Amino acid sequence: MHICAVVLCIFTNLDISGYVETRPVLRWNDSLSIAGYNRGWIEFKADGVDYGTQVALDLILPYDTTFFSFAVDNIRISRLALWIGPENLRLIAGKQRLYWGVARVFKPLDVFNPVNYFEPGYEKPGSNALLGYISLGALTSIRGVFLPQEDMKQSFYGVRLGTNLLKNDIGINLMHRSSDRKTILGGEVTGELIIGYWGEYTFTQEDTLNYSKLAVGIDYTFPFMIYTMAEYFFDGSGEDDPANYDFTKILLGQRRTLAQQYLYIAISAIYDPFFRPSINSIINLNDKGFIIMPQISYSIFENAEIICGLNYFVGSDESEFKNITPYDGAVYVWMKVYF
Repeated sequence: MHICAVVLCIFTNLDISGYVETRPVLRWNDSLSIAGYNRGWIEFKADGVDYGTQVALDLILPYDTTFFSFAVDNIRISRLALWIGPENLRLIAGKQRLYWGVARVFKPLDVFNPVNYFEPGYEKPGSNALLGYISLGALTSIRGVFLPQEDMKQSFYGVRLGTNLLKNDIGINLMHRSSDRKTILGGEVTGELIIGYWGEYTFTQEDTLNYSKLAVGIDYTFPFMIYTMAEYFFDGSGEDDPANYDFTKILLGQRRTLAQQYLYIAISAIYDPFFRPSINSIINLNDKGFIIMPQISYSIFENAEIICGLNYFVGSDESEFKNITPYDGAVYVWMKVYF
């Protein structure tokens, strides 16, 4: 009976949305090079009172893709999930986007999605997971997650208890994986007192290493709709001496950052919803290198936008940001159309 209700929900209340975009990038160092890709995202979503499903296909075609080089890997199923139950008692199974933590850029609690400090809001891939949510009242809830693997010791478990205290949303988190005896204990807080603020902390215990991570941030909108944001990040597993950087860990995807301390700063004008200039910067506080990222977003139609920007890397020859890419800077002009 439940299966019939889900199928009926899918066919009677189906919403289709998505976007297509092109992302050319001009890079320079000793010479110029052009790279980039086209991307298409289509999502099917059906919502009922107690049932629902979500499917999303993600097509990525680098500019050098030809008919002969096209592969199945160019198409990904990024969402394939089914949820059941009302909002206060819900179970979601399948490939889904997991949201964990409250920080804007560096998320110590979000072990499911890699950090992308160039584009913190970029579409994240889904995770094969079982997610449960229980509401214990208007302000308190419990969230549990299980990421299964063929080897059960490689599976990941997590639980979060969230509530509101003195107008602050707070959470306590515990996560574990048996294979490397990795346990993560963390907490989070977010609120507003003239300025918005947030923070999250984790302590990780592994076989051979124990370390802490901390992210704290603030934001404020000044007169004339000038929005500002700053976030500080400390990573106890990183290096405080640039001489000890292991850049192969970045290339192999084992790490996204190498140092211990970072500062992310963002300023944007939000007075016009169709035209938004901004400038962001990430600073490595250990080696003093940084990236400057000015950007302009312009909505040419209600469902179409053009984004122009620059990523420029500054630092010494041994600094992190001068070594993680083979170029000194990049200019881009992207176009995105929603449907």
